[in-house]
Amino acid sequence: MVMSEIITNSDASYALSIVKKICSEVGPGLAGSAQESERADIIKKELESHLGRDNVAIEEFKFAPGAFLSSYPICGLFILFAVLSNISMGQILWVSPWLTSISALAFSLMAPFPFIFEFVLSYELLDPLFRKKKSINVIGTLSRPGTKTAKRLLIISGHHDSAPENTWLRFLGYGFFILLVTFFIGYVSILVMSIIQFWGLIAENASMVRDGTLGWLMMVYPIMPAVIFALFFTRKGKDGGNVPGAADNLSASALSVALCRFLVKNPAYIPENTEIRFISFGGEESGYRGSRRYVKRHLEELKRLDARMLNIETVVHPEFVILTSDINGTVKNSPEIVKSVIEAAERAGVPFKVKPATLGTANDSGPFSQTGLKSITILGFKIPQQMVAFYHQKRDKPEILTLEPLLNALKLTFEWVSKGG
Repeated sequence: MVMSEIITNSDASYALSIVKKICSEVGPGLAGSAQESERADIIKKELESHLGRDNVAIEEFKFAPGAFLSSYPICGLFILFAVLSNISMGQILWVSPWLTSISALAFSLMAPFPFIFEFVLSYELLDPLFRKKKSINVIGTLSRPGTKTAKRLLIISGHHDSAPENTWLRFLGYGFFILLVTFFIGYVSILVMSIIQFWGLIAENASMVRDGTLGWLMMVYPIMPAVIFALFFTRKGKDGGNVPGAADNLSASALSVALCRFLVKNPAYIPENTEIRFISFGGEESGYRGSRRYVKRHLEELKRLDARMLNIETVVHPEFVILTSDINGTVKNSPEIVKSVIEAAERAGVPFKVKPATLGTANDSGPFSQTGLKSITILGFKIPQQMVAFYHQKRDKPEILTLEPLLNALKLTFEWVSKGG
């Protein structure tokens, strides 16, 4: 008998019941909102019911929830300013053509920087410009009875905040991907046109200046669709927002609690001299700020205990993707932990694929891997089908969750934990 077969549907059902409870009693919970704190409090109380109050802690942190996704509209504004400067060259008598042409080129060159540094690389470039709010991480701690000093730390994690609503996925479905491509085409177009226009001025070539000045055809496509896409990329809604976040990512936080409950009942499966932390992070949808703050606060301890982290994301498909990298593919995960998770999936009999992270794939394990810690994310999510169906939309409700993916996640995670990560 495979050891993970002692994990049953009742364990998966328990995880699902937590998701349903949070969605029915609290609803959506944007990062930094009162509703996010209420969602965290339910997870805290569930952990306390298994571990006792003394073994559950919360850690508050400050962050700027509006900064991360603002990179899209700021990029859109820069493109718009570049467009207006480009088409106004020579049209305003009292403004030098050099000024408008240089302005168009400058805004074109600046446009990608907020997107690259804030969204792709996850530097907190824009954060000082935005209002700060509070969020919390919830941490439950468990060791085998009788353990005095832990020599290794295992972390199982998810996040309890929900995302702003993705405007274009909601209204366009698969058309979102066409508009996303248009956004990049639009940016490249205005940059190229601004270069041509400016070079025409330098060369005193009127024909080249005309070639580099936007006309109605390019304004209709791709320029204006690109600007509109960026300016209205998300819709926050009021209070906790519009997105329940049942799959993304209450499913993972609930699974962490469910595994905790199982191990409390079956402590023989906890590795010797090992501490297990079940963490539900806040602020993930605002650029994984909760996990970043946690790493910064505990880095020395995490390194001393040879910490290994298995982060779970969006569990709605029975086949899992084991990510070999994170933060949009810019950070590699430890080959050692990739190997250990693959072996755990094989022992558990859980179907899986091994892939690198691509643009748009960034998780709470990223800040851990950035500092050289052993961390990884498993993703139970089929792209693009399930992305179009509910990702960052009102349709991300408990009804889309089924037991098979939840059970597979529990089996894989249990196998990984029981072998010491």
